[in-house]
Amino acid sequence: MNIKTIYLFLILVIFFKAPTLFGQSIATTEWQKVIPSPNLPSEINCKRSNNNLDIAFFKNKYYLAFRTAPTHFASKKTIIYIVSSIDLKNWTFEKEIKLGTDAREPRFCVYKDTLRFLFFESGSSLTKFEPHNIWNAETIGDGKWSALVDVNLPGFVPWRMRINNDTLLLSAYYGIDLYKSGHKGNLRLFKSTDAKNWTPISEKPQIDISGAEEGEFIFDSIGNLFATVRLESEGALICSAPKDNLQIWDFVKTKYKYDSALLFLHGNDVYLVSRRNMDGEMDKANPKRKPAFRKKYNLIRYSFTKKKTALFKFNKEKKSLEWIMDFPSTGDNAFPGIVQIEPNKYVLFNYTNDPSKQEKTWIRGQFGKTNIYYTTLIFN
Repeated sequence: MNIKTIYLFLILVIFFKAPTLFGQSIATTEWQKVIPSPNLPSEINCKRSNNNLDIAFFKNKYYLAFRTAPTHFASKKTIIYIVSSIDLKNWTFEKEIKLGTDAREPRFCVYKDTLRFLFFESGSSLTKFEPHNIWNAETIGDGKWSALVDVNLPGFVPWRMRINNDTLLLSAYYGIDLYKSGHKGNLRLFKSTDAKNWTPISEKPQIDISGAEEGEFIFDSIGNLFATVRLESEGALICSAPKDNLQIWDFVKTKYKYDSALLFLHGNDVYLVSRRNMDGEMDKANPKRKPAFRKKYNLIRYSFTKKKTALFKFNKEKKSLEWIMDFPSTGDNAFPGIVQIEPNKYVLFNYTNDPSKQEKTWIRGQFGKTNIYYTTLIFN
């Protein structure tokens, strides 16, 4: 074998084996449809749009919460269901939440031997975003749930609950007038010891940029915070904060938008699952045009592009996101949930239009039928 042949062989090995030689190899099992399915209890009445979800593991059972409605958009017919399972196949009815208005962003957190649950109540106008109240419910795992409690954060939208130093932290953003030019950014961390009474961790918001929302955050093994923030008509912020000063978030701005963000930790590495815009950057408006025009242009164009749910690795040093893979998804998709089941395995849930059918734009998918699926994410 001459030297040129050896070089060619080495190049081919590096090209095809680089993911396992120089990085983490990540695989998924076949995706399984959960919602709707014949294995749901008789109390569940699924509509066409099955989307916003969360998943938790508590006292040897999986708990799944999801929203079902005629479409992706606000509706007085919206219902949030909570079901449980020991095997992810057969499901037991836990709770129905039906307010006669829209309800979204179901969020679980296991805290002090209790499964805590939050969601927010919205209006029912198809064309408006009207956050009203955040509600709490909880269970000790016996099939009984507390009555709904208003946590007294009117106008705020919850995104994620996590535990830090034995205290519950909630990221939430002020959603009133979100789509208007006068919106004042107010994305905060709130703290609590009971998931019902929340106070801000600081006088000033963590992010005060107009359009800031969906503040996803997580702590690494050292206790430092890493976060993503969606900027509704511009892109996103990639953020961090040291463990001894969680009030001040340092950030890098990007024109790429990461919808429905979910961060999770594998070892000390941070990963993101979110919606990926197949058309690239969010902000493609002419910078010479007025801000109000640019905002509307970006939002309209964004609705008519295609999306995928994707996995990214969070580069903590550069505050950037490195794309790894797309998951089977099309049209209206994302709002994932995840549970670690083994040191190298995670159950990952996601919603999407049927990925086996023709690909759809986001807006077309939002009026179509969406289902909830799960897979096992495996790190090798």
